[in-house]
Amino acid sequence: MDYYLGVAKAEGITGEEIGAVQAVVMAVSAGRVNAQMREAERRFRSSEKKE
Repeated sequence: MDYYLGVAKAEGITGEEIGAVQAVVMAVSAGRVNAQMREAERRFRSSEKKE
């Protein structure tokens, strides 16, 4: 990660821009985790009905 941040700074990318990208990445990751949780819950509830 430090390497990429160094390259970004060398290219003139500001800390504010890096922070904005990090926020987007975290939001996307959180959305994926939430989707996985909903899918697991759906499968669990579906398996309960079969019993």
